[in-house]
Amino acid sequence: MSFITHVLASYLTTISSLLKTLTTVATLYLLIFLLFPLTQNYIRARRTGLRVIISPITPYNLTWRIASSSLRPILQHCTWYRVIDWTCCWQDASLASTSAEKEVLVVSPGLILLCTRDEKTIEGVLRKWREFEKPEWVNDILGTFGRNVDTSNGDDWTRHRKIIAPCFNERASARVWIEALAQTDRLVKSWLDSKSGAIVEGMSTLALNVISAVAFENHNVNEPTAGHTMSLKEALTTVMSTYISPMVEGFMHNPLVRICLPPRIRRLLRAMSEFSQYMDDLVTRERAQSQKHSAAPRNLIQTLIHANAAVDQAGKPQLSDSELRGNVFLFTIGGLESTSATLTYALALLAVNPEVQEWVYEEIDGLTDLSDDYGKVFPRLGRVRAVMFETLRLFAPSPPLPRTYYNPSLPCDIPTSTGSGILTLPPKTQIILNSWPVHHIYSSLSPATSPPSTEWNPKLWLSNAAPEKFFPWGFGPRVCPGMKFSQVEFCAVLVGVFGRVRIKAGREEVQRVLAGSVADPLLLHVREEIRVSVEERD
Repeated sequence: MSFITHVLASYLTTISSLLKTLTTVATLYLLIFLLFPLTQNYIRARRTGLRVIISPITPYNLTWRIASSSLRPILQHCTWYRVIDWTCCWQDASLASTSAEKEVLVVSPGLILLCTRDEKTIEGVLRKWREFEKPEWVNDILGTFGRNVDTSNGDDWTRHRKIIAPCFNERASARVWIEALAQTDRLVKSWLDSKSGAIVEGMSTLALNVISAVAFENHNVNEPTAGHTMSLKEALTTVMSTYISPMVEGFMHNPLVRICLPPRIRRLLRAMSEFSQYMDDLVTRERAQSQKHSAAPRNLIQTLIHANAAVDQAGKPQLSDSELRGNVFLFTIGGLESTSATLTYALALLAVNPEVQEWVYEEIDGLTDLSDDYGKVFPRLGRVRAVMFETLRLFAPSPPLPRTYYNPSLPCDIPTSTGSGILTLPPKTQIILNSWPVHHIYSSLSPATSPPSTEWNPKLWLSNAAPEKFFPWGFGPRVCPGMKFSQVEFCAVLVGVFGRVRIKAGREEVQRVLAGSVADPLLLHVREEIRVSVEERD
């Protein structure tokens, strides 16, 4: 009995000692890696005179992503979380636009984050693209399949931009117009057959078909091709459902780790592998076609490969296969996600605003005989473009833009509309440029005559009442290269839809769905389907 007692006492002593050691280690970790750097950053931030908010988690790192996805219902009630979470930033845009406080510093153990809605700061930072770069964590989100024009900086960005520029010429815009009209015609026919339509599914399918046809002449995205177990559509939509850091993805491919993963994550990894293979097959095929034929490139990817080869022949650095794949991925998600989201919001809003539909009909009806002629029709669609701009004012898919000073160890000056006009930021400060609140400010109208900032009113864009600052595609040299593409596709779809049909939906239901939009994992979008009734126009 005494032996057993002795053994138990020994075990208890060992466990007690182990717990003390773990407690000591945890305390040291907390002090060294969390509290000490947090205190340092807090002291630096206080010197700016701006309001300081403390975040216990370093924003946008892996810990943040895990906490944000699993604890959002709790965290969304915290001030520090609402300032840096993209969905919360969109939800609070109207309220933030009326606040006198345009800038706030969020202090965390890993960095200081300036969250600004100051239009002068946004414009100034975006102009100085060499001084203010994309932070490295952006590559974790958009660089999964390779570096691209959006994740690169400095001279590397210049190299990417010069090579991809020919992909977005007027010949390509004309192809987008024709393909978007053709896809819209098929969609409208299916809607008329059933007297109703699902906007989210319809716009997603349409946008994918357009980018697939224009980018790489693939008209069969719904079935797996030879050597694949997933269709291109299934692989892409699965990949877009979340994002995984390339480093974490490599770790997850370990056979022992993979066995322990839930089915959803295993399916995601398979989709990433499938999509990567699709992109590699595409680049290989189009490169072979370009070498065989000297004719002008037929699609966007051939244009990219042709431009890349021309750079190589000139003795300048070309894009690697990984970078080609990365840019193809960027083109695809840009042409799919942002365009389909904007079209979804616009059609939903038009469905509950029949007077705006009538206003659009008047413009489209005068151009019916010319609808196939991109060069003649597109420049005359002022009302249709106004619908797009007003939709983007309230529901721009792109989240706040991240930037970091090119030398994070040094302080930096940024322009601001408050105080002396210059704000000096401490070292290790990153910047989040939140343009959503800016879009709620009617700069040319007095507060007494301004309509409610949340009111959707496309007619403002054909007067002097529209917001003076508008950043849905970014601003400055790094403005989105696909900006014209998205405008052309949007206009073609609305011409195709409202040239033939009227759509209707319940106002309260649409407002509820739109209000529940989220900006996770990448872009602002609705979480529920929106169904409309469809009838042919007289």
